[in-house]
Amino acid sequence: MHRLIAKTLLCVLFASAAALCKDVTIHGFVTAIKSPTSFEIDDYKVTRDQTVSLDLEKQQTDNSLDAFKPEDIRIGTELEIKGDYDEGSGELKARSIKVFSYDTLTAKRTALLEKLPSLTKNDAGWSGVIYADGQRIRVTPATAVSLKPNLAERKKSVKDKNSEGAKLTPDSLNLDTFVSYEGVRQPDGSIRAQKVEFQHAEVSNSEARMRRRFAPTVIEPDYANFEPGELKMRWATFKIIPDHEAQDYISRLGNSLIPAHQRDLPDGDPLKIPFKFFLVDKKSFNAASYPNGVVIVHSGVFDVLENEAQLAFVLSHEISHAVEKHVWFQHQYLWNELIALRAGGAFIPYGGSFVADLLATGIRSQYSRSLENQADRVGLEWMLAAGYDIREAPQSWKAVSRQKGDSATNPFWCSHDNNTTRRSYLMSELRNNYADVDYSNLKMDTDEFHRVANLVKEAESGKKPERAKAGE
Repeated sequence: MHRLIAKTLLCVLFASAAALCKDVTIHGFVTAIKSPTSFEIDDYKVTRDQTVSLDLEKQQTDNSLDAFKPEDIRIGTELEIKGDYDEGSGELKARSIKVFSYDTLTAKRTALLEKLPSLTKNDAGWSGVIYADGQRIRVTPATAVSLKPNLAERKKSVKDKNSEGAKLTPDSLNLDTFVSYEGVRQPDGSIRAQKVEFQHAEVSNSEARMRRRFAPTVIEPDYANFEPGELKMRWATFKIIPDHEAQDYISRLGNSLIPAHQRDLPDGDPLKIPFKFFLVDKKSFNAASYPNGVVIVHSGVFDVLENEAQLAFVLSHEISHAVEKHVWFQHQYLWNELIALRAGGAFIPYGGSFVADLLATGIRSQYSRSLENQADRVGLEWMLAAGYDIREAPQSWKAVSRQKGDSATNPFWCSHDNNTTRRSYLMSELRNNYADVDYSNLKMDTDEFHRVANLVKEAESGKKPERAKAGE
């Protein structure tokens, strides 16, 4: 009898343990590491048996990672892990691990300078550190460094036959300079550059036309009668929340996050982006920016975000898209890639141009994800410069998960990562690049954020605010 009871209890225990563990696949960035076999991705405590090998997915032209070993896993390494997850303990026992090198272990990016670089040159070459892209880019004598003339400079050089062309000197760089760099991530989180190319920013005629195509048509709200306004953005139409205090709050907060150099450019400067912020009646958690500086914030963000610092991150992320000229660069990049794919379409078996279209979609998604990550990195810089607690950036995605949950992401086809992936990416950036930040005087929240959140809820319901009634 006792044996029967014991067997029954054992069966119940094993069944309970099996029920607690479930088969999961997660995609994210290492946020803490104890050893090559024990590390964390956000809230997941990952363990890897020595028999589980690493599957490295790298670019065909990338030969710098041929000797990648488990010991090379560090904070910021991008992984996809399949395994058994214990919800009670948070432990994930890995059965397979895929390592992604694109844009994490190796980097090939373009970004505006955040500070004037500290570079020196001797007979061996250039040395120093470049601060751009939310990164520390280390230049050594082995780095190929150059200054590429922009379109206007090339035209001027053609006209002026005596011109010697673009020469790189420390004085030739300013904060309106883009840097394109290629390099490999180092253990301290910095990037050792193999190639660096500077180019002065400009607005070409084609880019100016693109900005004009996104010119908004605005009908202002009737604030006195609580009637929403209308915002037309080419293919989309939005209702503007008819609350003056809420609109003013979004505009003030947004303008405080614009990088100082961009904000201080004179109005007639072609590089000046005339930012305009709109709070629209849309229940989804979303925000969007356009190349001409129009930033649209959905009212639904106030249903999810918990404090002003989290909202500051959302806005700084969107501002970064515009300042870094993501729409324009994406247009150029995809146009060149699409031409190459379509030109080779006849040589692609089982599909021809159809396969080329599918591949173009995949490239678009991968490139878009890279730009989203850059907007996160640069957004952290502007958020910190405005005095906000950057630890709330990953917490904003925690808040989204609590409300919306996480959804699986295919890193090839999706242009936005899921919440766990984006949260863990931000956490790894904080630990790699902001370990020395003093958080004691940084802002997290204000009473105004919560007051505006309540006003937005009233506006969504069509209820006229009490303060408006008092003035009737």
